Amino acid sequence: MSDGKQLDYDEEPAGQQQRSQAQRQGALDDGSELPVKEGAVFGVIGVLITYLTHLYLTVAASAQAAPITYADGDTTVVTDLVSSWVAAGWSYLAAFGVGFEASGEVATLSAAPNNVAALSNTPFALATTVLFTVTVGSLMVAGYGVARYTDADSPVDAVKAGLTIVPPYLVFAAIAAFLMTHSYGDEVLVGQIIDNVGTLEGGQFLNDEGDVISNVDFGASTTDAILFAGIIFPTAFAIVGSLITQGEAVIDTAVAKINDR
Repeated sequence: MSDGKQLDYDEEPAGQQQRSQAQRQGALDDGSELPVKEGAVFGVIGVLITYLTHLYLTVAASAQAAPITYADGDTTVVTDLVSSWVAAGWSYLAAFGVGFEASGEVATLSAAPNNVAALSNTPFALATTVLFTVTVGSLMVAGYGVARYTDADSPVDAVKAGLTIVPPYLVFAAIAAFLMTHSYGDEVLVGQIIDNVGTLEGGQFLNDEGDVISNVDFGASTTDAILFAGIIFPTAFAIVGSLITQGEAVIDTAVAKINDR
């Protein structure tokens, strides 16, 4: 009698492990053969970690930055810094190689006055290295994590699992490009952007007296953001991370493919 009870106790953990294994494997055995929900969770975590790191370092940079000031008669005008949450988005996108635009004209991140993006205003030594490490590392860890969680047993399954983390990056890249913009309306700042971006025509934004007649809108290129920060680099690094789970199987599969040809 006691042996039967002991057997039940011994088998219970094994049963729980089997159910857990079945749940994870079920992510690869459903109709789509992709662990979409699991990938979304890992992807969202990766995006949040990356953006929050850029935000933290951008806030640190803004604490050390001084806004542009100038004299207007007897008054000293203090201009506004770009909002930290916007500048952090610029830093995030720039880490993926995304380009920027000033009222539709191609620009660089450094062309934006009062810009406190951490990637272009490092608050301490090696901050840029930290940003690139977190940006790339989060992608690889997310790809590795979802492939490991779903117990992918072949390089092909690992790649499929890794690709499921890409949609959150794509969504965030599109949102960041659309929402994280800054409109410059101060005459001195507008003049600086016109000087920094040679293709902007001054007459469209300043009149003969130097007054602003139209603001300059600065932000990331939506096309670049979707391609580089939403598809190309997330896909590439997610695949690399997922394949790490396979070890030598990746090499064996590659050699087998070559031999088949």
